[in-house]
Amino acid sequence: MRLILVFIVSLVPGILWVWFFHRKDRFEKEPMRLIAKTFLYGSLAVIPAALFESPFRGLILEQTDLFTQLWLSFLVIGLGEEFFKLLAVILAVYHSRELNEPVDAILYGATVGIGFSVVENMLYTATFGLEIAPIRALIATLAHASFTGLLGVYIGRAKFSDHPVRNIAIGLGLAAGLHGLYDFILLSRIVSPLVAIALIGAIYYILQQQIQVALDLSPFKHDDLE
Repeated sequence: MRLILVFIVSLVPGILWVWFFHRKDRFEKEPMRLIAKTFLYGSLAVIPAALFESPFRGLILEQTDLFTQLWLSFLVIGLGEEFFKLLAVILAVYHSRELNEPVDAILYGATVGIGFSVVENMLYTATFGLEIAPIRALIATLAHASFTGLLGVYIGRAKFSDHPVRNIAIGLGLAAGLHGLYDFILLSRIVSPLVAIALIGAIYYILQQQIQVALDLSPFKHDDLE
């Protein structure tokens, strides 16, 4: 019964977050099958990310020095998780004909992040108890969606530009850096965890601005107004 509750309290908020983000796509809605596929690939990305992090798990859980916490946060957690989420986006939708406007890549990126967070939230909730589920569902899920949503900005630029590798590299660096900063704040405890929450709020605000910019560039905008 407890495992069923863990599944429900992790999955249902994730589905609501997916709905929240995709309702922002005003001009040309994405097919549910592709949204579900992207969510699934994001969920599966937890597996290689966990394998990548496993040799460092002891260090992550221990109270180590600041330098160790710094490279663990940025190079192991931030870069590792965002790299495998990037692969999930590429494998799931990058070559799809449905990814036909800049905002699509942002929303699919956010969906991968949400799928990733749902599985991560299940693992954390099963380990530490149901009482952490609400904060995980709210903050951690929004964090993953925002990191990979911003990565999606650059995936979209890669898709519609002559410099795909450069754009993807910039996006991965940005997402990994922000993700690493978030985890460094939580691991090091040099400042209040409220600073990490404020950071997520600021990143989400920037993501919202990027979504609006992408909508303004949509080739379907004028069709919708006619």
